[in-house]
Amino acid sequence: MTRQRQDQLTEMKDWLVRLEQDIRADVALRHYASLTELENFFRDLLNTAFGWKLDNANALFGMNQESFDLSDTVNSVAVQVTVTTNAAKIRKTLKGFIGKYDTTYKRLIFVYPEIEIPGSTADFGADLKGYDFVASRDRIGFGSILQKAQDMTVEEQKELLTLLRDELQPLGVALRFGVDQTLETLIAVIQFMSENSPIDQIDFDERQPDLQQKRQRFREHVAYLLGQYRINQTLHATIEQARAAIGYDAARVAKIQAWLKSHSIEALDRNANNAQVAFLSLVDDLLKRAHAQGTKAEETAVRFLLADEFVRCNVFPNPSI
Repeated sequence: MTRQRQDQLTEMKDWLVRLEQDIRADVALRHYASLTELENFFRDLLNTAFGWKLDNANALFGMNQESFDLSDTVNSVAVQVTVTTNAAKIRKTLKGFIGKYDTTYKRLIFVYPEIEIPGSTADFGADLKGYDFVASRDRIGFGSILQKAQDMTVEEQKELLTLLRDELQPLGVALRFGVDQTLETLIAVIQFMSENSPIDQIDFDERQPDLQQKRQRFREHVAYLLGQYRINQTLHATIEQARAAIGYDAARVAKIQAWLKSHSIEALDRNANNAQVAFLSLVDDLLKRAHAQGTKAEETAVRFLLADEFVRCNVFPNPSI
């Protein structure tokens, strides 16, 4: 159960970090449409995390009422969803809230789509007129949600995690926790190479136009390639498991070799025939692909897989005589 809780919390963090980064990018690009949808996301998130019964206040009280976005009359809570963390925003909200809604809602909470929100040292005493608002208590972000999740039961965590998966799926594939991430990485990489192979398009001759140069860059690469193979060969068993899991038949081998031939030549040309830099650029590209498939990409594993495949098919490139 301890491992399950850890995995669930880690995946929650992953989803919330992705959302935070996505919102920051939207704000930088002045794409504000997503901020409206953020209100409904926080409504469901806060209700699940804290057991509140928040509704969209803009729908209840009229569009763009300025004091708060979500409200729960049962628990006497009003929530302002904002990406603006400065004191001026708080003062402006308090000005519109106090005297109009302060008798209905005992708490006014500011919620920010950030893991760690900046602290506030501002004195709001003159703005409160006796209302109970404490900045350190009533300003929360994604970090507050994660802290709350730590105290939940496994079942409560599952409910919150399911909400995040369903709501944030467009941000990418969830990391698959509780499984061998190295194995998952290798499976994702093998799949990518074989499913994106230019096997029907390879019509070039790697011996041309400069056969000697191509032979030389391959010879220079051999020592580095075999070095990667030897250093990381403890991963051999895991690679064999990945190949067995995906079905490493002759057809898939041919596709992977075609992918390697095409992309290795491309990488060498792009990196001035520096075989080491070219190899690492391929590793980096495959790591990104693996992460997009929802795995914790491990560089060592991808290095060994790539080196092993190059040794097997004898390219990078190896001119045919």
